[in-house]
Amino acid sequence: MFFKTRIPSISLRNTEDAMRDYFKFPFIPPFWLLAAVIVMVTLDKIPKQLLILNSPLNNIGWLLIVSGLGIALYVDLIFKRQGTTILPFRTATSLVTIGPFRYSRNPIYTGMVTALFGLALTLGKLLPILVLPVFIWTIQHCFIRHEEADLEETFGADYRNYKSRVRRWI
Repeated sequence: MFFKTRIPSISLRNTEDAMRDYFKFPFIPPFWLLAAVIVMVTLDKIPKQLLILNSPLNNIGWLLIVSGLGIALYVDLIFKRQGTTILPFRTATSLVTIGPFRYSRNPIYTGMVTALFGLALTLGKLLPILVLPVFIWTIQHCFIRHEEADLEETFGADYRNYKSRVRRWI
């Protein structure tokens, strides 16, 4: 069996709680993705910085942007099909190990980093790339650590076995 399922409890109260989480620190990962994009574009405007990739080579970045965001959207679809939550700080009802989860325990976050790296290549300058390690650190410490602890508590040996086979990022 590819996943272990618990029966989810669905109520209006759970939806209201989830909406409140969007506005509490550390917010949700797409907030940090948008913040990273804004900072990268702002840093790109600083004059006289080192150009690392000229046109047309910097157009390779668009492929990474589309691929990274595509992976994130595909994983969202997988979560919906499995009937589990995509929201951080919510207890998962299924341990998803199919699709991109065969290669990464965090394909959405990997997709976000891929998209940001693509943006950095598209911009073609040095300073925007410096946002990537900050984004990765933020996701790792604000989300992944909590999510992994929750998955281990919820799914026990099944999650530990999965964790031993599949890398955190790629």
